[in-house]
Amino acid sequence: MINRPLRPFPTLLAFIAMSLNSRSASPSSAIPPIGVEVVQIEKQPWYEAEDKAVAREIASPRNSRAQNLSIADIIIPAGVAVRPHYHRVIEEIYYVTAGSGIMTLDGREIRIGPGDAVVIRPGERHSVRNDTAAELRLIVTCTPPWTPDCLVFD
Repeated sequence: MINRPLRPFPTLLAFIAMSLNSRSASPSSAIPPIGVEVVQIEKQPWYEAEDKAVAREIASPRNSRAQNLSIADIIIPAGVAVRPHYHRVIEEIYYVTAGSGIMTLDGREIRIGPGDAVVIRPGERHSVRNDTAAELRLIVTCTPPWTPDCLVFD
């Protein structure tokens, strides 16, 4: 349940939302309107990094028509730390959906947990460490889109 007032949708957005919600088929079997792309996250492959964090793309230029950003679902298993790194031009937002851990950003540490969003500017050295017994789950957005060669390690 949402505890705060909702903003009204502009007329066009309200119409689109109503027409999408009025479909009788389930969301997974519904045929999207022309010009709408639906990426099914369950069909996206998981990748494991050397540090044992695992990720799958929700939407990016590699699996969708997105051009200017990428969104990933990331799991950091218990006891795993992402290797410190930075990006020269990428701005990132780490949004915690489950679990908790320690975010290190330019040498400062802060505990993060569900509902926290950490904004990381280009050039800021960062890492996240799961110091708990449960997995830490994040949604990470990057603009411009993340690519493997954008990581700069010490």
